[in-house]
Amino acid sequence: MTAPPFITEPFRLRTWKETAYSLISMPVGVFWFSVLLTLLVVGVSTFFLLGIPLLVGTLLLAGLGARAERVLSRRLLDQPIEDRPRREYDWSRWRDWLKPLIDVGAWREVLYLMLLFPIGLVLFIVAVVCWSVAVSLFTAPIWWFAIPADDRGDFLWPGNKFDNPFEWVLTVGGGLLLLLLTPWIIRGLVAVHKAVMRGLLGPTRRELENASERIAAQRDLAVSSASGDRRQIERDLHDGAQARLVSLAVDLGRARRRLEEGGSTEEAAELVRVAHEDAKQALAEIRDLARGIHPAVLTDRGLDAALSALAARSPVPVSLATEIGERPPEAVEAAAYFVVSEALANVARHSGAERAAVSVIRAGGILVVEVRDDGGGGASPNGGSGLTGLEERVGALGGTLVVESPAGGPTSITAVIPCE
Repeated sequence: MTAPPFITEPFRLRTWKETAYSLISMPVGVFWFSVLLTLLVVGVSTFFLLGIPLLVGTLLLAGLGARAERVLSRRLLDQPIEDRPRREYDWSRWRDWLKPLIDVGAWREVLYLMLLFPIGLVLFIVAVVCWSVAVSLFTAPIWWFAIPADDRGDFLWPGNKFDNPFEWVLTVGGGLLLLLLTPWIIRGLVAVHKAVMRGLLGPTRRELENASERIAAQRDLAVSSASGDRRQIERDLHDGAQARLVSLAVDLGRARRRLEEGGSTEEAAELVRVAHEDAKQALAEIRDLARGIHPAVLTDRGLDAALSALAARSPVPVSLATEIGERPPEAVEAAAYFVVSEALANVARHSGAERAAVSVIRAGGILVVEVRDDGGGGASPNGGSGLTGLEERVGALGGTLVVESPAGGPTSITAVIPCE
C-alpha cells in the first residue's frame, strides 16, 4: 500500500527541483533586470549614435539568457520549451542591422527576462518563508530542549512559553501541516511561471509557420535532389557501363560461335581479348560511378581522406586545406563531398583553369566548403546546370550555396551546411 501524494510530496525529487528553481530565479532575475534595463535605456537615449548596435547587442544577449532559461526549465521544471528559430543576418549590410529590432520573438525574450525579477522575487520569498517556518515549527521541541532555560525567552513568538500541551500540539502540528502544504504552494506558483515561460519563450505562430515552410522546402529539395541523382545514375549506366556490357556480351557470343563452328581460333581469341578490355573498362566506369555517389573511403576514414583522394585524381592541380575536427553527420559529409566532386569536375571540363583550391572548415555548428579556381568564370546555377543539383543537395540539409563567377574569372563556390 502506497502513501498518498499529499504525504510523500515533500520527499519527492520534483519538489526539491522546483524549490531549487525558486531560489535560483531571484538572483538570475535581478541580474537580467539590471543589465537589460541599463542597456535599453542607454540604447534608446543614444539611438542615432551608438543606439542601434547597442540595442541589437541587447537582443542577442537576451537570446542567450532565454536559452539558459530553457535549459533550466527542462532540467529543473521538467518542461521542455522549443527554441525559437534563429534568423541569419548579413552584418556587412546596414539594413540587416535593423532587422533584429523588428523581431517580435526577440523582444518577447527581453520581456520575459525583465519579468523574471518580480516573478523570481515572489518565488524566492515564498519558498524561503514557507520552508523555514515549517521546519522551525516542526522541530520546535528539539530547539526547546537544546536551548538553556535562561536563554529561551519568548520562544518562536511573543508570550509563548510552551507551558501547556496545547501549545506543543499546535506548534508541531502546524509545522507538519505547512511542511505538507509547502510543495503544493510552490508548485502552484511555478505553474503560473511556467505558463508565462511558455507564452514568452516559445516560438510564435508565425515562426512555427515559417519553420514549417522551410521544412517543406527542404523536403522538396531532398526529393528533387534524389530524383536528379537517380536520373544521373541511370544516364551514366546507360551511356557507359551498360553499353560496354552489351558490347562485351556480343563479342563473347561471336567468339563462342566461332569456336562451336570450328572457325579460326585466332579470331575467337581476338574477340575474347576485346571482350576482356570492355569488361575492365565497364568495371572501371562502375567503380568511378560508385565513388562519385558515396566512396568507401568517405565512410571508413572520413571527409578529409576522401577529399584528399579526390584532389589527387583531379587533372587540374588542387591545393586542399581542411579544419574539420569532429566528424560531421554522414549526410553532411556526403553533401560536402558531392559539392567538391562536382565543382572539381566542372573545373576540369569547362573552366580552363590552371589551378584550384579547396577549403573545408567546421566552425561551431556549420561546415563551410569553398572551391576556387583561376579559370575563365561565367559559371551560373541557372539554366539547369550541374550547379542546380549542388543547390538542391545543400538546400535539402538547410544550407546555402553561393556562386561567384564573373566573366573572366575567378570562380568561387561556397557551401554553408549546418552540422547540428
